[in-house]
Amino acid sequence: MTAIERIKDRRLPSRVAGRRSPNLVAAIEGTIVATAVVATIDANDAGSSARAFWIILATGTFFWIAHVYADLLAARIKGHHRMRGPDVAHVLHREWPLLQASLLLAVPLALGALDMIDDAAALDLAMAVGVAALFGWGVVFARREGHGLAGIIGAASLNATVGLIIVGLKVAVR
Repeated sequence: MTAIERIKDRRLPSRVAGRRSPNLVAAIEGTIVATAVVATIDANDAGSSARAFWIILATGTFFWIAHVYADLLAARIKGHHRMRGPDVAHVLHREWPLLQASLLLAVPLALGALDMIDDAAALDLAMAVGVAALFGWGVVFARREGHGLAGIIGAASLNATVGLIIVGLKVAVR
């Protein structure tokens, strides 16, 4: 068992939800990927928020399917057994937070696509949601690990910094 598998399978009590939360690795990775995708869309393109909406859903779906496929293939090679329906359902469910992260950022993009807010605001709001979600995942992680206030603030800030680096790279390449 690899270190990542041990971390994924580690069952710690969650003081946030009262039960084990979904795959935190997939949720964080999905949020980072979704934020990076939004950062690549140019707000000056006509219909950029609608385009970004479909791109982020397609990218999230692609990464979710790719993770599920890779996990199932690796398990088959490692375990020398055929994939069964319950195995596939388990992995689909376990990796679901990767796609869910994209859905969270898609909400402001949908508002822009529906002309409820302008395209630039929708893209900026989606990136802000990504950074805020990363901050929130840092809080969840630190609480699950039993850290105190300083540890929670540190983990949340470090996670949010990843999102801010993505935003900074977008600004730098404009």
